Amino acid sequence: MNVALNKTAKLFLSYVMPSMIGMLIVGSYSIVDTIFIGQSAGKLGLASVSVTWPLVMLFGAVGDMLGTGAAILVSQSRGRGDVRKARLIFGNMIVWQIVFSLAMTGLMLYFLRDALKLFGATEELMPGAVAYSKILIYASAACMLMLGTSSVIRNDGRPVLSMWLTVCGLLLNIVLDYIFIFPLNGGVEGAAYATIASQALIALAGLSYFVFGKTSLRIGKDMFDVRAEHLKQIIVCGTPSLGNQLSIIAMLFFHNYQSLKYGQINGLAAYTFIGAVESLGSLLMTGLSLGVQPLAAYLYGGKRYKRQNIIGNMGYYTAFGLGIVMMLVSVAGHNVFPSWFNLTGDAAELAAHGLIISSTAFVLLGVIRVAGYYYQATGKIAASSLLIYGDAFFALPLCLFILPHYFGMDGVWLAMPVSRVLLFGIVCYLWFGQKKKVQPSVQR
Repeated sequence: MNVALNKTAKLFLSYVMPSMIGMLIVGSYSIVDTIFIGQSAGKLGLASVSVTWPLVMLFGAVGDMLGTGAAILVSQSRGRGDVRKARLIFGNMIVWQIVFSLAMTGLMLYFLRDALKLFGATEELMPGAVAYSKILIYASAACMLMLGTSSVIRNDGRPVLSMWLTVCGLLLNIVLDYIFIFPLNGGVEGAAYATIASQALIALAGLSYFVFGKTSLRIGKDMFDVRAEHLKQIIVCGTPSLGNQLSIIAMLFFHNYQSLKYGQINGLAAYTFIGAVESLGSLLMTGLSLGVQPLAAYLYGGKRYKRQNIIGNMGYYTAFGLGIVMMLVSVAGHNVFPSWFNLTGDAAELAAHGLIISSTAFVLLGVIRVAGYYYQATGKIAASSLLIYGDAFFALPLCLFILPHYFGMDGVWLAMPVSRVLLFGIVCYLWFGQKKKVQPSVQR
């Protein structure tokens, strides 16, 4: 029993650690951009970029939906030994990511200013917001393909390679950020060019694995039998991932709106810093969840339910412990971190105070995230969607529009922790309220 448990723990770590490191680095894209922009353009530049994030992240949301949906189906197909189905799903993912990126680019560019106004851009912020978002929108296909290829590589049994692609992407982004923003004096636009250049190179590197690598998913004509039924399967399976990204977009949108309303430019600049920290924490927990996901999907496809359940429990315990660590680090560094973003005076004090309050959300964030991805990987799409969409369209908006009315900016900072408690209530219902329904399958 101990030998089997140790073997499962090693397998768990072999997927979770690279995935967490990879997603931590993905989150560092925005952190690096924010630091460089803060140093070169100050709080006005930070605020301009902040209002673009929800819009730009829509591309990442759709790309993640298609990429993660395909990756889960690939894992399930591999678990059943159905290599042909895995190849068809991957080929369809590539085609549909390109199609969706082209359609969304045209739509977004047409409604760009209206969308930015909706997300909180004022006349003062509009020039920087338009310049930054246009560049990223034009290169949306690179972002989608980077996300999709990385997900499938991880679920093809190569989590370390997926991690290293992400590491190289961050290093490129840091170098190019410095070059475009400072020597070339590119400002906000320079940060955008650095991001798209690094994403494009990593997307090409990811695709090259499927051209030259030793994999059953090596690109060939037979993979591109494009059918609506394959797209439907990918979208259904990836719908919770779309919701996960929408929850981050909702977090940014509603927080931006309320921060500007209750704290003006200082409030928005402070939330730009806190939002970057929250997004980084959210992505780290997503990395943990994405490490659990291919294992759970593979075991689910092979009908090894007991081991699948053990993997899920390991994910929950790890998420809870990691959440406590992240909260303690945030509290310990609350007076230091704002200066990294060139925040000073009232904006820095507001950011430091807000970080103490908002960081308590980390304790339950990972447990909720692991639950959503675990249910997605094991075919419980309704349960996964309830958690994820309940966050984006119920718990967080409710807290953000009620709490600031009574507590001002403190209410903005409290919204994340309180909404996590509401969502954890749903998790407890899924765990204990439906226990009798899942027990028979766990014993198989």
